[in-house]
Amino acid sequence: MTQVNIWKNWRYHKLFKATACSIIFTITLTVVFVFANIIFPYPNIPTYPNNVSLKLKHFAEHKDEYDAIFIGPSTTYRGIKPNLFDKLMAEKNVKIKSFNLGFDGAIVTEINFYLEKIIALKPANLKWLFIEHNDLSIEKISNADSFRSIYWHTPKQTIIALRLILESRKPLQLKFYSAYGNLKSLLNRILWMGRLSNFWQEKILGFNLVELIKKPQSRLLIKKLGYYSTDWDKLFILGKQKFQNHLDVYYNKVDREIDKLKERNTASIDFYKNHSLKVLKNMCDRIEEQGIKPIIFISPIVGFDELTAIELYKRRNTSIVFALNNPEAFPTLYQVDSRWDFGHLNDRGAREFTRSMAEQFAKYLETQKSGIYPL
Repeated sequence: MTQVNIWKNWRYHKLFKATACSIIFTITLTVVFVFANIIFPYPNIPTYPNNVSLKLKHFAEHKDEYDAIFIGPSTTYRGIKPNLFDKLMAEKNVKIKSFNLGFDGAIVTEINFYLEKIIALKPANLKWLFIEHNDLSIEKISNADSFRSIYWHTPKQTIIALRLILESRKPLQLKFYSAYGNLKSLLNRILWMGRLSNFWQEKILGFNLVELIKKPQSRLLIKKLGYYSTDWDKLFILGKQKFQNHLDVYYNKVDREIDKLKERNTASIDFYKNHSLKVLKNMCDRIEEQGIKPIIFISPIVGFDELTAIELYKRRNTSIVFALNNPEAFPTLYQVDSRWDFGHLNDRGAREFTRSMAEQFAKYLETQKSGIYPL
């Protein structure tokens, strides 16, 4: 009997010892990586081989040359042509030089993060900052391990992201997976895994930003001041085919957009978007504190719900919103010949979109009135 008890105690002792050692190891490793973040922090301008780093690097090096920036997701990236915008404004005797800082797949929180980076650079001549705010708050869980996602998942931005997820009207399961992805990216950042991954790509695999800049696609991107058409990108081919095969669905959604716009004019304030409104308002306030004018714009995306930008104007009455998502006011943007898919324009559509943007901007400069344009 005594021998059995001794055996059991020895077995529990080994288990306790193994558990204690695992905990000590985990704590030590966490402390080491936390200190690594302090001693070797993430760079102000990311260096990973991606168009986000390429654009931010170019802007940081030429920040005092630009009067205006367009920032937003892929619909900005693929929809606004700065060279054309500058030319159209010059024809109206407004000298301006703009840059497209749109990023494929960017959600609200990521845009908020890069907006802080832009402001921190203190560009000397920046007068206008055009923000596309399309309420996209759910990031794909497959992006959680990417260096791009890890880079912007600071504790502050992760908390904002989680609150936006909680507030969204997406299915509970999708919210759970998105929250898990955000927390995973945060943990990877805290444990310095993003820096290690970037080091492996740069030093071991030789895939770095310097090599990316040399590629013809990168040179074209900079030449076009940050714009890159869907027509030039093979990754968008499947989206175009799906769009062409479902034109009946597209036309029905366009009709629905018209109905939603009519409802918007009589709808009361939507109070469920309190945190979304707070995030957008804080964006605008930070921009104005720097003496820069924020202008919110809405792209002609088909199938999205009512946007926070409109709600902000209802509550604030001082915002400037270019609502270019009106099929009746901007019919050319909804013609099939101008579309690549339900969300994106092709190069022809981008020209029309940029032309419409310039027209609304010229009207704003003439009237200096806040409101939802076209007035």
